[in-house]
Amino acid sequence: MTIGYKTIGNGPQKVLFLHGWLSDFTIFDEIIPFFDGDKYTIVFMDYRGYGLSSHLTGNYSIEEIAKDVIELAKELEWEKFHAIGHSMAGMVLQKVACINKGLLISAIAVTPVPASGLSLDADTAAFFSKSAEDDSVLSNLFDALTGKQYSQTFIKHMTKRARPALSKKAMLGYFDAWTGTDFSKDVATINMKILVIAGELDGAVSPEFLSSTYLKQLKNVEMKTIGGAGHYPMQETPVRLFTLIENRLNQYA
Repeated sequence: MTIGYKTIGNGPQKVLFLHGWLSDFTIFDEIIPFFDGDKYTIVFMDYRGYGLSSHLTGNYSIEEIAKDVIELAKELEWEKFHAIGHSMAGMVLQKVACINKGLLISAIAVTPVPASGLSLDADTAAFFSKSAEDDSVLSNLFDALTGKQYSQTFIKHMTKRARPALSKKAMLGYFDAWTGTDFSKDVATINMKILVIAGELDGAVSPEFLSSTYLKQLKNVEMKTIGGAGHYPMQETPVRLFTLIENRLNQYA
């Protein structure tokens, strides 16, 4: 099995990007041009059933993604690297660190789901699940996640961009993973530094929610909030997000 990925740059700092539930790696397209290819080697990985890995199947669990990350690192011959994960990938970062404690130098969790997952009531869960096949529901979900503050043209653009990269089977499998997985009791042993980036208007994981979960479950973590952004700062406020990422990575240069 070879997971799908894209590489840009050939610099000494190695960084892996991990996408969330409603997108493949192209969700990061707006910030890719800002990275200096002489400074960074950036790899963007797609999960099984998504984008460049759409031909791959599995059990669609958080642990499976984490093990695929570890296998990809071996393939790339990366002994250590930084990881940046969006939304569901906030869980993946922590699972990787639990399985292989020395692999990650640091992590940046962007509007992340905590290790305890994100429990939803029955109606909300049904709404989220329906987005796996209904474009109008997917658009409504993007609208809610970004604070219902943007033009419907932008929301439809997000839907049109996302849909070809998502398989229904994978979406429903990963939905069960990030809503039903809880390994929060294991993450207190993680020693690496983790930066949490919250969106002020995030309709799913608010700064307050992250303060009561991520910041309490981990011991070496800090949070910065992007004003005016919702759940997708890489789309909504790309320059601000990139600046926060680069500032953190510069601490290890």
